[in-house]
This record gives sequence, structure tokens and C-alpha cells, in this order.
Amino acid sequence: MDHYSQKEIEGLFSPQEVIEIVIKGIKDFSDGKYEIPERTHISRNDSTKLIMPAFGIDFSCTKLISVNPNNLSQDLPVISGILVLNRSQTGEILCTMDAPSITALRTAAVGNIGADLIHPEKCDRLGVIGLGVQGYWQIKFMLSRKTIPHIYAYSRSPSKFTQFKERLQLDFPNVKFHWCSSAEEVVQLSEIIFTCTTSQTPVFNASGMDLSTKHFISVGSFTKQMQELPEQVYRQTEELIIDTETALSEVGDVINAIDQKWLTPQNIINLDQVLAGHTKQINKKTMVFKSVGNAIFDLVLAQAIFEKQNNF
Repeated sequence: MDHYSQKEIEGLFSPQEVIEIVIKGIKDFSDGKYEIPERTHISRNDSTKLIMPAFGIDFSCTKLISVNPNNLSQDLPVISGILVLNRSQTGEILCTMDAPSITALRTAAVGNIGADLIHPEKCDRLGVIGLGVQGYWQIKFMLSRKTIPHIYAYSRSPSKFTQFKERLQLDFPNVKFHWCSSAEEVVQLSEIIFTCTTSQTPVFNASGMDLSTKHFISVGSFTKQMQELPEQVYRQTEELIIDTETALSEVGDVINAIDQKWLTPQNIINLDQVLAGHTKQINKKTMVFKSVGNAIFDLVLAQAIFEKQNNF
């Protein structure tokens, strides 16, 4: 039985190919071709275990993930885990894969799909708050597809910016990377802002800010206790696109926005409905895209990796 490593997974497809794989999977999911059971959250202290199954006609998978934000202080990966790919009809295990790599690539794809939907025009100033694995991949996917001259970045650890800049400038030498002294500065200077943290409190103070020309993609928060974006963002948001229905009950950003009446359920649109053409999505002055993840993203990417590696 084969195991596909981080190196094998990350070098197999271009960012645009990963995005196309995920878009097709989302459309097929909307057409009822996949079954996605509710994922299991197990939290203990500051650690979260996720068990994420997905079933398709030919393939199924289960991703087992451990998320440990405190690992940052020990210079250890925040996410670790494994994905098991099965043949649906027999249950035969076909291979295993490095789950953090699958998570990084499919989340970057979904975040970029969201960015294209809420800000389809040319972007000159792109911002990112949180410079870990996901911050890197979100920006790499954006730069690989668009000409964006300026990146504005912030992390609680300035050394993260040095690593972030050095890695990306190898592939994008003409892009200017700017260190910002605060998350607020990133928001003020950017048109599109990615938040890539597991923060339990909003990552910037929006008091007094004019957010009418800003667009936000939140990809970091994934539990009820986490909230990346502040109240003012949701109050000024005219539309919120979520990547999965479970965001309504699983993540603090969406739960709090509804419970506190910062926005109404009528302002929330499901990504699969937008891509399938079942819901008309209209670009407004301020929009938010929220990704919490869905096992369908894991399955379609894992299936594509397996098929390419085995010349299907």
C-alpha cells in the first residue's frame, strides 16, 4: 500500500489545477454525487481532533487531523494527521496520504475561489494576517494566478514574515512584500484580506474603520470558540458566502454574527449553490467569504492524486 508524502502531494498539480478539481467536486456535491456525514470534533485542553469522512461513487476517504495551536511555541507543526483513501464498493484501502498537505492545498483552493467570487476585479494590494502554513498557501495560490504587485502581511511573530517573504520571492521576484506593524495596518492598506489564524478573538480592531471597500476571506477559525473577524465587519457586510452549511453551527465567526444579529441568515449564501448556479450571487461593496472546510474537498483532491499517480 502506497503512502503519498508532503513532497509528492505538493508538486503534483498547479494551483489552478487544484482549484478546478475542487470546483468540480463542489458542483458534483451540489448534484448529490457525494455523501458527507457530520464530522467529529473532539477537543481537550487546547487540542482538537477532527475525523472527517466522505463517500463518493467510486472512492471514499477518512481524514484524521490533530490541531494543536500551542505547537507554534515549540516550533512544531500545528496540524498533523493522515488521510485514508478507500474503494467505495469494497472498502479496500488504496493508499494513505499526508493529511496536512491535503488540507493546505484544498483550503488554499477554496479560499481563492472565495476571493474570485467576492472580488473578481484586478487587485493591486493583497493582505494576509497569519503567516503560517495556510497564510503561505493562500498567497501562493493568488500570486500564481494573478498579477498582484503588493502583499501586506502581519504575524505576531516578525520572524514568520522573513520566512514567508523568502519562500514566496523565490517564485515571485517582482512582488513587493511589506511587513505591517499591526493587523489594522494590513486592513487599511489592502483591498482583499486573508485571515489565517485560529484566534478566539478578532484579529484586528475595526473601530472607526471604513470597511466599505474591503473584502475578507477567513480560513482559520473552525470551532465555536474561534472568531477571526470583528463585529464591525459583519455589520457592514452585505453578503457572506460560506463554503459549507455546517459553518452555521460549527464556527464562532458565523454563529456569533447570527446570534448577535450583526447579519441575517438571508445574507448568507452557500458556495455550492453559487457555483452550481442555483443562487444568484451579486458583488457588493463589502463581502466576506468564510471557509471552515468540508470533507468533499479532501476526497476530490485525494482521488485526483491517486488517479494521477496510478495513470488512471
